[in-house]
Amino acid sequence: MRMRVAAPGNLRWIPWAIAAVFVMVAAVNGALAYFALHSDPGLVTAHPFELGNGYNEILTEGEAEAALEWKGSVHFLAGDEHSGTVVAEVRDRAGSAIPGLSVSVDVVRPVEPLPVQRLFLEASGSGYSASVSLSRPGLWELRVTARRGADAYRYVERIVVP
Repeated sequence: MRMRVAAPGNLRWIPWAIAAVFVMVAAVNGALAYFALHSDPGLVTAHPFELGNGYNEILTEGEAEAALEWKGSVHFLAGDEHSGTVVAEVRDRAGSAIPGLSVSVDVVRPVEPLPVQRLFLEASGSGYSASVSLSRPGLWELRVTARRGADAYRYVERIVVP
């Protein structure tokens, strides 16, 4: 029985195949590096290190807010075409409305980078209200800050604007 040995000329494609695989790997790595450098890094703030250094102050403010035992709610009363009224209420631990607050609301679009709208609410009935006109329907975030003297209370609620 005789064995046939393949001629070396038949296997010349193997080094080229290996080189093609390495070129393909390099191209995929280059594409991934490009997209990693040119996409959103997911940072909430532009200066996370500086914000982290002040974290103890944030914890102290949070403890002071918890000691107030205030509860807040905010609603959007729809008007004409993406406009309406923002109504905020802040109540003490007994459930009574708190008068004499300075209330502001930052209206933020959480799904796209639109400029923040700041509203200053005026006392009306048992709460505080202001008119607002939004650029488009959809999901919006209302970041409420209620102040009285040195006391500050913050809360956030999301709304859907028709």
